[in-house]
Amino acid sequence: MGLIQRAAEASGIPTISMGNMADRMACIKPPRALLVKFPRGSMMGEPENYGRQRRISLDALAALESMTEPGTIQELAYRWKKPDPPAPH
Repeated sequence: MGLIQRAAEASGIPTISMGNMADRMACIKPPRALLVKFPRGSMMGEPENYGRQRRISLDALAALESMTEPGTIQELAYRWKKPDPPAPH
């Protein structure tokens, strides 16, 4: 996936990866990545937790603007089936 993302970025299309294993993302080297502490295949959170899924989507869009250094991996504060952290002001 990292190769496809780098090609898209070279064409001016911003991309972001989401994953749950920092060491694997470091090997793939996507231009930008968000680390989530969720089970594999559930990068947006628990099924039917629409509020959390929306917040994670908005976090990913915000990260597209704030992550300017290639290869940046940012960990989101969400944890599987635990209350969400307070929203930043």
